[in-house]
Amino acid sequence: MARIIVAEACPDCGSLDVRASEPRWFRVDLDRRGDLDDGWVERLEFECRGCRLVWD
Repeated sequence: MARIIVAEACPDCGSLDVRASEPRWFRVDLDRRGDLDDGWVERLEFECRGCRLVWD
C-alpha cells in the first residue's frame, strides 16, 4: 500500500518550517483524549515559524 506524505508550506514565505495545532477551548491530557472523542480533528490551524503567519 502506497502512502502519500504532503508537507504544508507557508503560503506567504514558502517555508516548510510549519507547526500544526488543533485549536480547542480546553486542552485534554493525551491519556484521557480517547474518553472524550474518537480522534477526529474538526479543524487544523497552521503557523509558520519563520514569518508567524497563521492559517487554517
